[in-house]
Amino acid sequence: MDLRRLWHPRTLLALGALALTVVIVACGGTATTPATTGDASTGGTAPQQAAATPTLNPFAGAVEPTPTAPLNVAPTAVPVPTAVVAIDQRPDWWQEGEAQHYRGDFPLVATSNPGFWDVHYGGSMNTVLIPSGPRFNQILEYNPVNPNEIIGDLAVSWEFYDDGSEVGYVFNLHPDATFSDGHPVEAEDVAFSIDRITLGQVEEGVLRARTGFLNNFVVHGTAEVIDAKTVKIPLRFPAAGFLPNLASDYMKVYPKHVGENLTQEQANTGKTQVEALAAINAGTPDSLIGSGPWMLREWEKDSGYSYDRNPNYFKEGRPFFDGLKIFLIRDTARRLSALQAGQVYGSYQPVTGSNRPEDMARLEEDTNGRVRAVILEASGVQAFFLNHQKPPFDDPRVRRAMYLGIDRDNAVEKAILGFGQPGTFFAPGVVEDLEDLRANNPAFGDRDAALAEARQLLTEAGYPDGFEITHNVVNSNPSLSTAETVAPQLREDLNINIVIQPTDLATMYVGLRDGVANFDGVGTGVILRDPGDIINQFYLQDVLRNPHNWQNDDVDELIKLQNEEVDPAVRQGHLEALAEILHQGESHWLPVLWYSSGGAFDCRIKNYHYPPTVQLVKKWDHVWWAGGEASACDHGANADRGYRP
Repeated sequence: MDLRRLWHPRTLLALGALALTVVIVACGGTATTPATTGDASTGGTAPQQAAATPTLNPFAGAVEPTPTAPLNVAPTAVPVPTAVVAIDQRPDWWQEGEAQHYRGDFPLVATSNPGFWDVHYGGSMNTVLIPSGPRFNQILEYNPVNPNEIIGDLAVSWEFYDDGSEVGYVFNLHPDATFSDGHPVEAEDVAFSIDRITLGQVEEGVLRARTGFLNNFVVHGTAEVIDAKTVKIPLRFPAAGFLPNLASDYMKVYPKHVGENLTQEQANTGKTQVEALAAINAGTPDSLIGSGPWMLREWEKDSGYSYDRNPNYFKEGRPFFDGLKIFLIRDTARRLSALQAGQVYGSYQPVTGSNRPEDMARLEEDTNGRVRAVILEASGVQAFFLNHQKPPFDDPRVRRAMYLGIDRDNAVEKAILGFGQPGTFFAPGVVEDLEDLRANNPAFGDRDAALAEARQLLTEAGYPDGFEITHNVVNSNPSLSTAETVAPQLREDLNINIVIQPTDLATMYVGLRDGVANFDGVGTGVILRDPGDIINQFYLQDVLRNPHNWQNDDVDELIKLQNEEVDPAVRQGHLEALAEILHQGESHWLPVLWYSSGGAFDCRIKNYHYPPTVQLVKKWDHVWWAGGEASACDHGANADRGYRP
C-alpha cells in the first residue's frame, strides 16, 4: 500500500490566515488522588486503570477528533474583535455524563529528554515546551476544541484601546486563578512576565528563543498594573499580529514573587513541585512554578517524567487524569511496539517530526484502527545552521555554495520518503511559490547550473577541492536521516566531506548556541503559519536559532515594514522582497525540506482536535479517556480510520 496516498490531501498544508473569532472560556477545579503505574519503557505490562467514574463536567460531541478546516489563502493582517462573556459560561463541549476521569497515571510516550525548563528562554518544542509548558498558563490561548479561535486562558476579557496618543490592550484576569503555591495570579505577574519576555530589548545577550517576536510590538517596561486583576499592555503601533502571537504556548505567565529572584540558570532547572515549593517556603526559590493544570512530580534523564494533576486548577473539573506518566523511548521500533502493545496510550507531543508519518500510518493499519495515526503535513522545516563567524562559512560565497549545492528533491525522497516538499524559507503556500522557484532558481530546478555556480563560488573562496566540516545534529529523524542523505550527495557533487556527529536534542541545542560545531542540523516546527513566526525564530537578534546574530540591513528594514503593515497586499510585497533576499543563500539558515509530523493515539482518547500547527495546544487539560474496551471503537474493515483531516 502507498501510505503517502492514504494520507494525501485533505491536508492541513495551508492553515494560513488567522482570521480569529475571539471568545472567552474560564473555569475552576477539583482535587483527586493520584496512583502509580508500571514502566512501559522497560517492556512492562499495560497499566491497569481503576474503575472509571464520571466527572461533573465532561465533554460531549467529540466522539472522534475534528480536523481544523484548511485555509488556502495567505495570512492577512486583520483586526481581532473583542467579546466579553461571563466567566462562569462553559464551552459548548462541556456537558455532564460523557467523560470519565482516569484514576492513576495515564501512560504516554515521548522521544526527547527535557533541556531548558524556562519556556521564555528555550526554543525547542520537544525539550522545553512539552515537558515544562503544562505547568503554566498564558494570557490567551488557541481554543483546543476549535483551534482557529483565540480564547481567554488567564484572561476573562480584554479590549483594544486607542486614546489618540497610545494604543494597546487591557486584560482582565480570572479571579480564581492561583499559582501552585496558593499565591493568586495577579496583574503584576502578567506585567512581570511581559517585561521578562522583552528583556532582550535592554539587556544584551538575553535569549528569548520563541517569544522574542513580542519585542516587535511591545516596549520593555511599559506593561502597567491597573489593579490586582487588570493589566494594560501598550503597543508600538496597531498590530494585527499581537494577539495571535500572545496566544502562543510559549508566552507563559510566571509568578513575579518567584521569578524575580531567579537567575537564568535557576529558571532552567527542572525542579519537581515538592522541591520548588520547599525552596519557596525557605525563602530561596531556585525553580519556576506555574498556575497550569499539571505539576511536575519527577523526572529522570533518559527514562521519563511525570506530573500530578493540579488540585487547585481554576478551570473546573480539568484535567481529566490523576497524573501523566511520560516514558522516553528514542528507539523507533521500541516506541512503535509500546504503542502497538498498549503499554502506552499515545504520543505525548502529540505530533512530532521524530515520529515518521509512514510509521504512524502503518501502525494504524497494523492495529486495525485501535491506534489512530495523527499526521500534520508540512508542519516543520529541516534546515542547516551555518556559523557565519567562523571558517569556512564566514565567507558568504561558501554559504551560497551550500545553498545551491543541496539537492532538496533528493532529500525529500530519501530522507522522509516523499512525505514533504523542498525547503522554502516560509511555510508551503505562504509567500513563495515553489513552481516559480523551480522555473527561476537553480537551487530548486536546474541542478547542473546550481552545481556549476557552487563549484565556481568555492573556488573563488579558496576551496577548489572542497573542505571537511563536522556536523552537530540531533540523533533522531528527520534530522539524522536528512544529514545521512545530504552528506554523501554533497561529497559527490562538491567534495564537501560532512562528518556527522549525532547527539541528543538538548545537547545539540547547547552546541548550536555555543558554537561547538560550525555546522548544525535540527528540525523546527512553526508556531504560527504566519510568516512572522519564521522571522521571529531565525532572523531576529539574540534568539536561539540565530545564535551568532547574522544580520542584514535590508532584511531588518523589511521585517520592520511587514510588522507595521495592515494592508495584506502591501505586506505580501514586503515578504516577497524578503524571500528574494534570503534566496540569495547568504544567511546563516538553509532550509532543506518541509516535513510532516506524526503521532498516534489510542482510539479511546477523546476530544483531540487538530491544532493549527504542531506547536500549539499543549496543556493536556481538555482531552479525556472514554474507558471500556478498545473493541468499542469503530475500527472495522470499512471504518474511516484515523485522526486525519
